[in-house]
Amino acid sequence: MTLKNSNNKSKKLIIYCSVPIFDTWPKKWKLDEFKNYGFDIEIWSTEEIFHKLENIKAAASGSKTYLYKELDVIKIKNFVDLEQKVVRLDSKAIVVVLTLGSINNNEVANSDLEIFNKHKIQYVLHHLIPHPYIPNLWSKLKLNLKLLKIRFQNNKKKPSLIIGTGSEGRKQVSKIYKKNFIYKSLPSFNILWHREEPIINEKYIAYVDGAVNLSPDAALFGLTNPNQDIEGFYKRINNVFEKIENWTNFKVIIAASGKYDYEINPFKNRDIIYKKTANLIQHSKIVLGHNSSGVDQAIVDYKPLLLFKDHCFIDNKNKEIHKLARVYGLNSIWTDQLTKTNFEKNIKINPVRNKEIINKYFKEDGIKGNFFENAVSAFHEI
Repeated sequence: MTLKNSNNKSKKLIIYCSVPIFDTWPKKWKLDEFKNYGFDIEIWSTEEIFHKLENIKAAASGSKTYLYKELDVIKIKNFVDLEQKVVRLDSKAIVVVLTLGSINNNEVANSDLEIFNKHKIQYVLHHLIPHPYIPNLWSKLKLNLKLLKIRFQNNKKKPSLIIGTGSEGRKQVSKIYKKNFIYKSLPSFNILWHREEPIINEKYIAYVDGAVNLSPDAALFGLTNPNQDIEGFYKRINNVFEKIENWTNFKVIIAASGKYDYEINPFKNRDIIYKKTANLIQHSKIVLGHNSSGVDQAIVDYKPLLLFKDHCFIDNKNKEIHKLARVYGLNSIWTDQLTKTNFEKNIKINPVRNKEIINKYFKEDGIKGNFFENAVSAFHEI
C-alpha cells in the first residue's frame, strides 16, 4: 500500500485518551506523520479527570522520556471543558478513542462517551489487541463469556468505525458490538512490518526486558509494585543468560522499552539498548522474554522464542505468561528450572503455526502494508 501526501483541506483528527500518553504507542502509530496525509491532528487527554496527579507522576517516574512529547498533548481537566471542546468540532471531525474513562456506580455508560454521543460526534473505537486464547474448548468457552460481558458494557457505544487486528479481532468485534458498524482490519501497530538495517552487526540473543523495578499500570492506580524479590529475579535471569550464552556462544542483548532507565546495570553489564526492541528481534538468533507485547515480533519474524515465568511475579502474571506460551504453541519455563534439554526443545520453530498466529492476531490474510498506511486510509473513508 502506497500513500500520497495530501494537499487538500485537512480533516480534524482527535486522538482521545483517558490515561497518560506514554511514549511507546504514539511512535508506533506515527502520530506526527498524520499531518502529511490530510489530517489536522490534536491529542486530547483527560488523565487528570480520572487519575490523581501524584499517581500520574509515579507511573512516569522510571524515565524522563517515558511521557510522549513529540506533539502537544491538550490536558482536559473537567467534563465541562471536554464538552466545550467537543461542541466546537465541525461535523467532519473524527475522534479516535483509545481509552474511555472509568465507569462509576455500576453504570454502563462512561461520562466521556455520553458527551460524544450527545453531540453526535463521529468516533472510532478499536480492538487492536485481540484477546488471545488457548485453542481448546474450555478456553473458548471462557473467552465467549468474557466477550458477552463486554458486549453488555458496549451497549451505548455508537462508533462510526471500529478498527481491529487479525482474523480473531474481526470475530471478537462481531461478538462485542451490535451489528450496525463499519469494520476495518489493520495490521498490528506493535509489529515492525518492514525490514530495518541492523543496529548490531554480530550474532546475538535479544531479551525483551520487563522492567520489574516499576509497574506504571500499578502506580497509575496508586498501587505498589506487584513484583517482589527483585534482587532474586535479576540473579535468576542472569543465570538464564549465562546458561544460554554458554550453550550458543551468542551474547544476550537487553531490549528495553524505555519505561525504566537503569542507572545501575542489573544485567551484569550486558548491553542495554532502549526503544529498539523490534529491530533487535528482527536480527536476533533467539528471543527471550515474559509476556510483553514486544515478544510478538518474534512470531512474525519466525524467531525461536522462550517465555520465562519467575517467582518475582505475582501468580496472575505467571499464569498470563503460561497462557501466552500456550497460545503460541510453546512451553513456558521457570527461570530457575532451565535445562539444556528444555532449552533445545523450545527453540524449535513451527512455521505453519507461526503463520496461523500471524493471521489470527497480527495481520489478517489479504491485508497489505503497515498499520499507519491502513489507518490513514480507514480514517479518510469516514
